[in-house]
Amino acid sequence: MLSPLGIISQSRRDLSGQWGLAIGTTLAYGLIVGILGFIDSSFSGALTAIWIEQLTDVDVQAGFLQLFWSGAFSLGYAAFMLNLVRRSNPDFEQIFSGFQRWGRATWTLVVYFVRVLLWLLLLIIPGIVKMIAYSQIWYVLNDEPELTAGQALKRSEELMRGHKLDYLMFGLLLVLLVLASVLTLFIGLIWIAPWVAAAQARFYEEIREEWEFKNPSIQG
Repeated sequence: MLSPLGIISQSRRDLSGQWGLAIGTTLAYGLIVGILGFIDSSFSGALTAIWIEQLTDVDVQAGFLQLFWSGAFSLGYAAFMLNLVRRSNPDFEQIFSGFQRWGRATWTLVVYFVRVLLWLLLLIIPGIVKMIAYSQIWYVLNDEPELTAGQALKRSEELMRGHKLDYLMFGLLLVLLVLASVLTLFIGLIWIAPWVAAAQARFYEEIREEWEFKNPSIQG
């Protein structure tokens, strides 16, 4: 398996000849999700104010409508990035492919949040460890669409076994990469955002290849 720095370098090579598609799709994805998030914040916040804030002194910031599209978009964007790093005919429309399995994607998101929340309620560190362990669920569901939400989370844990520290170091490098955009007044994010997404897909490819080598009879 490549080192965290090696994965980031390889992902830049994966983007060679595909930068335009990656940048355009990532910008469109961010814009769509951002607009939906704004609508959600405004609409659900207004609803909450009607029956909660008028009865209490609590200022509630709601955003529950995102549940209806976050899972599907996460699954679709993961599909696009996997196809991009695999050079397997990536296409802009793939970011919407998660809606073809909306029920599975949405339920997976619910199960993910509930499990992580329960772990965080116990202790912060175990909760963070679980978040790292479950980090590959959207890629897993693309490669193994037959899995249930629970099975996808379990598969992600299997893939991440022995790689949690690698992922932590990898994440820190990605944060530094994003922070470097400050030097360009954040204009560099136009290139860095798809690079970070491609690096995450490449990380999955690396641990998936290793897992399949060790488990040839359980390949998805």
